[in-house]
Amino acid sequence: MNRRNVLRLSAIPALGLALFAGNAAAQSAQDLVGTWVPVSVDAYGPNPKGSLIFDTHGRYSLQLMKPNLPKYETNNRTQGSPAEYKITVEGILSHFGTYSVSGTDLIYHIEASSFPNWNGTDQKRTNLSVAGDELKYTNLTPSGGYQYLVPASAPFVVWRRVK
Repeated sequence: MNRRNVLRLSAIPALGLALFAGNAAAQSAQDLVGTWVPVSVDAYGPNPKGSLIFDTHGRYSLQLMKPNLPKYETNNRTQGSPAEYKITVEGILSHFGTYSVSGTDLIYHIEASSFPNWNGTDQKRTNLSVAGDELKYTNLTPSGGYQYLVPASAPFVVWRRVK
């Protein structure tokens, strides 16, 4: 085999590795360890607020909220109006527990959630990828009740690692 053919054959795997690195699936739960802030979460509009923390022991904590939640007139969270409570419930989601990774699936094993129906459940996120400081996944069954029947139509949830 001449040198030109050897170079051609070695370029093919290198190109594959370069393409894979640009859209890297998480190799393990360890790839997620750190603190992340939301970049794009369809249900929370532009500039969502929150944090997602994965620790080395398999625990996580997630908080998401819309950026412009109005203040309560009473300045007391236990004495809000029905309208204030509705806006708050629609604009905040929080849950914590343990997590695992299986291929390109992220599974939240939820201990407790601001959406009580998720308490004690597993919630799967698909198409998990970590590329540099970007974490992406899709949620086919968000807490707002909508289900994506065509997985490709589900928007990605995007997080950025905080340094």
